[in-house]
Amino acid sequence: MDNKYTKKTKWHEETQMDRLSDLPDSLIQHILSFMDAKYAVQTCILSKRWVGIWTHLQVVKIDSKFFNRVVNFRNFICQVLDRCETSNVLAVSICMRKSTLEQSLLDKIISFAVSHSVQELDLSLKNSIGDLQSVFRCQSLRVLKLDLFCGLPLPNSISLASLKTLILCKVRLKSENHCFDLFSSCLDLQNLVLDHVFLIISDIFNISAPALVNLTISNIRFHVAMDANITNYASMEYQKVVITAPRLTSFSFTHHRPLSLSMDNSPLLENVNLSMFKYDLPYTQERSFMFVIDMLRQLGNARSLTVSLGLVKFLSQHSRLLEEQPFPFSKLESLKVLKGRQSRKKIPPNVLNFFVQGSPMAEELLAKFQKPKKRMRKQPMDDWPDV
Repeated sequence: MDNKYTKKTKWHEETQMDRLSDLPDSLIQHILSFMDAKYAVQTCILSKRWVGIWTHLQVVKIDSKFFNRVVNFRNFICQVLDRCETSNVLAVSICMRKSTLEQSLLDKIISFAVSHSVQELDLSLKNSIGDLQSVFRCQSLRVLKLDLFCGLPLPNSISLASLKTLILCKVRLKSENHCFDLFSSCLDLQNLVLDHVFLIISDIFNISAPALVNLTISNIRFHVAMDANITNYASMEYQKVVITAPRLTSFSFTHHRPLSLSMDNSPLLENVNLSMFKYDLPYTQERSFMFVIDMLRQLGNARSLTVSLGLVKFLSQHSRLLEEQPFPFSKLESLKVLKGRQSRKKIPPNVLNFFVQGSPMAEELLAKFQKPKKRMRKQPMDDWPDV
C-alpha cells in the first residue's frame, strides 16, 4: 500500500515539473517567435527565468487586433522596438487594421529594420498616409511585403541587392516615364507577387528581373498618366506589360481581362496558371478574343497549363475564330481546367484541340480528357446476397 502511494506521489510530482522552463533559451525564443509579441512579452510573469527572453526574439509580430485601444498598440510598438536586442531580430511584421499609422512611428519601424539588418519586413497598414521611401534603403532585406490598403506611391526603381521575395498588395505605382521599370535593380529577386496593384503609367510596364523564377499577377488595374496623350482610360492597347525574365519557370495570372503581354525571353517556363472571367473589354467580341489569343501565344513555352472554366467558355464561344488560330503550346505536357478549386474533365473538343494539338504529347492529353466513364456492372440477381 505504501509502495503504491509512493509511486503515485512521485508521478504527481513529475507531472507538475515545469518542463518548458528547462528548455534552452534558443528553443524558447524560437517558440515565442510564432506568437504575437504582446503574448510573448506577457510570458515574463511566469518566472524570473522568463523576464528577458522575449527581448531576444528573432521574429517580432505585432497585430492591432490584439489591442483594444489604438494608443496602446502604438505605445507597445515603440516599447518593443526599443528593448529588442540588436543582433537577434531577423523578421518584423506590423499589422495596423484600425486606424492611421503616423509618419513618426512608420519612420521608427523602418529605422529599426535598417539598423538591425532585418531580413524580412511585412507591413500591413490601413489608411496610412506616410512616406515609405526609406524602406528601400534597407539593403539587408530578403523578403518585403507591403499591404497598404489605400495605396502609397513608390519610387520609379527599387534597388535592394539582397531581395529575393517581393509582395506588393493594394499598392499604387506611378510613373511618367515611357517605360516603367521598377524591378531591374533587384538582381537577386526570385519571387514577385503583384496583387490588386494600381498602375498609373504612360505606356509600358516593364517587369525585368534576371533571377526571377515565380511571378504572380492578380487583379491589377491600369490608369493612364494625366500628362500622356491618351484619353481612353480603359484602352488596353496603350497599357502593355513586358516581362524580361530568362529564368522564369512559373507564371500565374488572375483578372477579368487579359494582359497585353510580351514575354519573348522565358525559355524555362514550366507552369502557367490563368484564371480569367467576365471579359468586359470595351471592344468588339472579335477584338477581345484576339487579346486572349495573343496572351496565350506569349506563354507558348509552358509545359503545364491550368486554366479557369471561364476562359474555356470564352474560347468555346468563338469556334470559328478559334479554328483559324495556330496552336500556341508546343511543349505542353499537362492540362487542367478548374472550376473554383475543383478539376474538371469535360472540355469542348475545339478548345481541347486548340490547347494540345501543338504538343508532342497531344495524343496522351486528348486521351486523358476523352476517356469514357466506367459504367457500374450490374450484379446478376443470382449473386445477390440473401435477405
